[in-house]
Amino acid sequence: MESNDLTIQQIFQDRRQYMVPFYQRTYVWTMDDQWQQLWDDIETKAEARLFGSDNYTPHFLGAIVLDPQPRDGLIGVETLHIIDGQQRLTTLQFILKALLIAIERQDPSRQDPSGVKQSITEVLVNDRPNTMRNPNIERYKV
Repeated sequence: MESNDLTIQQIFQDRRQYMVPFYQRTYVWTMDDQWQQLWDDIETKAEARLFGSDNYTPHFLGAIVLDPQPRDGLIGVETLHIIDGQQRLTTLQFILKALLIAIERQDPSRQDPSGVKQSITEVLVNDRPNTMRNPNIERYKV
């Protein structure tokens, strides 16, 4: 077993797919019980960074337990089963996709000189579909 402190970008940056095993519960997070609290935490952290707060600390999302799956050859992406944290990882993917949509709707023709859209896209989907067994599935991070 290995324990590391990772950022969301570090979790989603590599070319891998996090899969929820069938024995795990279905997605059950709701707006009132979990989403609002997570959003409030994100908003608080964003404001602290934007306004240069001296007491900025990273947000702790909790433990995520992963089970690496055996790989058969070089084709395909690395696969890890999510043992604990599937609700959080899934929700973060929803939030990142919503952020990307909001940015694109502001001005779809606008260039991305800062690379924000590209950075978000990279944590949502795996690249190089020509090296995947099933690009329709393996392209998604979760």
